[in-house]
Amino acid sequence: MIGKALDSFIGALSPQWGVKRTKARKLMRAYAGAESNRLTNNARPKNQAADSELMGPYGADALRAWSRKLVRDNAYAWGVVDTIVSSVVGCGMTAQSMMETDDGVDVEDVNFLRDDSWDRWTDVCDINGQYTFVEMQRMAQREIVEAGEVLIHMVTTPAKEFRGISRPVPFALELVEADRLAADKDTYAIARDGGKRIVRGVELDELGKPLAYWIYPDHPQAPQAWNRDPIRVEAKNVLHLFRRDRIGQSRGVTWFAPVVSWLRDLGVYVENELQASAVASCFGVAIKTEGSFPGLSGESTEPDSVDDNGNSFEYLEPAMVARLRPGESIESINPGRPNSASEPWINLMLRGIAVGTGLSYEVVARDYSKTNYSSSRTSQLEDRRRFRCWQMYLIQHLCKPVRAKFAEAAALAGVPHFPTMAELLADRHSADPVEWQTPEWEWVDPQNEQKASQASIDGLQSTYQTELGSRGRNWRQVFHQRAKEERLKDQLGLTTIEEAKIEAKAAVQPVEQPELPEPEKRLVRELPNACRVISQDTQLIQKAKDSSQEKKAFRVLAESRGRCGEAIQVKHGRTS
Repeated sequence: MIGKALDSFIGALSPQWGVKRTKARKLMRAYAGAESNRLTNNARPKNQAADSELMGPYGADALRAWSRKLVRDNAYAWGVVDTIVSSVVGCGMTAQSMMETDDGVDVEDVNFLRDDSWDRWTDVCDINGQYTFVEMQRMAQREIVEAGEVLIHMVTTPAKEFRGISRPVPFALELVEADRLAADKDTYAIARDGGKRIVRGVELDELGKPLAYWIYPDHPQAPQAWNRDPIRVEAKNVLHLFRRDRIGQSRGVTWFAPVVSWLRDLGVYVENELQASAVASCFGVAIKTEGSFPGLSGESTEPDSVDDNGNSFEYLEPAMVARLRPGESIESINPGRPNSASEPWINLMLRGIAVGTGLSYEVVARDYSKTNYSSSRTSQLEDRRRFRCWQMYLIQHLCKPVRAKFAEAAALAGVPHFPTMAELLADRHSADPVEWQTPEWEWVDPQNEQKASQASIDGLQSTYQTELGSRGRNWRQVFHQRAKEERLKDQLGLTTIEEAKIEAKAAVQPVEQPELPEPEKRLVRELPNACRVISQDTQLIQKAKDSSQEKKAFRVLAESRGRCGEAIQVKHGRTS
């Protein structure tokens, strides 16, 4: 109240001061980060729709072009893509049929035949016969990182044999680059036929759900594509894979978007350093001349060579002995290359690139010189946490839809042991249960990590399915294989080292002896005393001086040893 009254009073005295005071008060209530000043080049960013940011000369297409150039020319950019692909996909996500009876017993013959049909199809799933399904997974992940998105066209072929390739089912896949998605097929105008709109080649309904994709038959820049129009493909037959960073985003953006300028500047910096080092290496020594001295004794003053611009230079050779003219001296040149500050600067740039791509510095730079076991394991676990998320994404949005289409094609083709269409429509999961296995990751410390894994199972904190699944193994297959090996091992009479140790230990265990009579028990009880007497008698013999004492001592010793030996035999059960 007081502030408003004071504002009114100042405004009455001076309207100009009043306006300035009101403006200053509003600025005090604003966020400092939103201010625009000379330090921010008076930049005023705008809030735009997710799809609006993808358009224009500085949108997704320009970023995609820069990303591909960097991957081609920049070693670190290529390494980032290769690391993500190898860590996420590796040798591929594989499917295992898990058909069971009502009491939980595997239907082995059904699972085997389904897996056999699936494996044979994955080897020839590409419509052009160029990729296996695992290779498609790797290529899809590569395109998601480098280009920001990729499309997979699921094609129902007229027959099992199509384009010279025979498949178990009439179904194939086609990889589609993001460039083939018709970005010029773009309109925000609401059409009359149900409110459809097209955003950069993606046809959407009024709620933003994809209805169809407009795809060029070839790459727009291909020589044969100059007069070909895009084809409308229904969304149910297309898998559009990309990382969704914003709500309402229709197209993907390269993962290098935050670090394109960093990678570009790093490449320029490294190239400049290499050129500077190359130039500096060309200057070995300089000949310093004091005054002007013409040639002596008819000696020529011409240099060894002259370049096209008239600049003179002389050659230096190893082990050369220089004879200098009067007034000349040789002065070595220190080029200052390589630059001692270049390595810390490059490492700083790489740390920024690592943060921008969601990876650890060690993975991006391939530098483990500054890490120990704990820090290396921590960074590795952080990377794997991100990799696992993308493994789940590929399984959910690529592997499962492809398997569902495959099962439908198998049902329509009447492939034996596969469910019918009615069974699939009733309950797809129960009709065709599948477990997807991710590629295994190597342990950092195999011995300790294996113990921790077993301890988690024994402590009911984990399961064989979880632990073996993290290693890329199917627990049912492992159990069946172990049982098979144990049966064969018993048939051949083989014994492991651990089993041999257990058997040897059991063999040396004392045998339980029968109850001894009382006289023998007394001898056993007297055994400690007998041994003590033997010790005393031995000392007596050593102290004996005459023959009579020696005879007496030997007699006592013999009697003691006799009693001791008899007791020992009784104790170990060797009496008759």
